[in-house]
Amino acid sequence: MLENKELAGHLDSLLQRLSVLTHKQKNCFAEEIGISRQQFDVLCIIYEKGQITMGELCKEISSACSTATDLADKLEKAGYVERLREKRDRRVVRLNILPKGEKLIKSVIEQRAEKLGVILESFDEEERMRTISFLETLTDKLERQ
Repeated sequence: MLENKELAGHLDSLLQRLSVLTHKQKNCFAEEIGISRQQFDVLCIIYEKGQITMGELCKEISSACSTATDLADKLEKAGYVERLREKRDRRVVRLNILPKGEKLIKSVIEQRAEKLGVILESFDEEERMRTISFLETLTDKLERQ
C-alpha cells in the first residue's frame, strides 16, 4: 500500500492530468463557437456567478484590468454579455450575461454532461456514488484551504 505522501503525489498528478484534459475540452468548445478560451472562461464565470464587476472579473481570471476589459469588449460585441452601470456609482460597471451567452453555455454544459454520462455508464451505481462523493469532499476541502 502506498504511503500518504505517495498517494498525495499520485492524486496531484491525476488532478493535473484532469485539468489538462478539461482545458483541452474547453479549447475545443471555444474553437467551435469561434471565441478564445479566455473569452469562454469569462462567459462561464459570469454564467455561474451572475452579474460581476470588472474588478471581480480581474480577480477571477487573475489578469490585468486591461485584459479583462478587452475580453469583455469582445464578448459584448458578439452579443454574449452587456455592461451595466450602477445607478448609485456610475464608475462601477457590471457584466451581465445575455440570453445568447446563456444559451451557449447551457449547450456546452449539456454536451460535457453527455460525454461524462457515457463514461459514468461504465461504473456501477456504488462506484459512481463513491467517486462523486470523494470529488465533492475533496473540492470542499481544497476550497477551504
